[in-house]
Amino acid sequence: MAYADPMSRVPFFMFQDREHGEDVEASKEKGYQVPKLVTFILITPHGHKGDPMEFFAEEFIERKASDARKGVYDPAWVAEFKAGLAAHRDGKELPRNGTPLVTWERILKTRRVQLALRFPTVEDLAAVPDSSLGDIGLDGRVLRDMARGDIKAKTDLSPVVKELADANETIRRQQEQIDGLLAWKASVDAEDKPTRGRPRKEAETA
Repeated sequence: MAYADPMSRVPFFMFQDREHGEDVEASKEKGYQVPKLVTFILITPHGHKGDPMEFFAEEFIERKASDARKGVYDPAWVAEFKAGLAAHRDGKELPRNGTPLVTWERILKTRRVQLALRFPTVEDLAAVPDSSLGDIGLDGRVLRDMARGDIKAKTDLSPVVKELADANETIRRQQEQIDGLLAWKASVDAEDKPTRGRPRKEAETA
């Protein structure tokens, strides 16, 4: 998948299994307290600084899926979270660098899963030389060139996206300055405005 806007790309995330709380059923069965193994998702939202944020994986994904159904969250990100959790539970991990091939929706899921065993990322697939196209299969050249096209499209658009982002930031700051000036002018006008009321009638001279 090509990302015309880098901010539209799913944030970095990974999964960890850790002991959290008590496994009540296992404790009853064994006669002593057994810790519960829980899967956490660690995610770094765009613009976030510091350590990744942690959530219970299943609860987080379900909440984001609900937001996606309401149209307030990217459903493609939810799909990547689900694919990542499934891969984690299968004993695999999504690669941390590049676009995970298992989430590349340009080809069928069964084909993605098969290819990901040898080429973890779209970038890995794009790097296959002509002499090794047979390692991909009969459709090797098509898939390799498709991957290269997606990466090139993302690269070509990056400067444009940055320029637009910088322009939008400039416009936002200018609008803030204008709003501040308008608010200041309104407060000054309010102070200078004379008090309304009927003028006092001058006393008539005798």
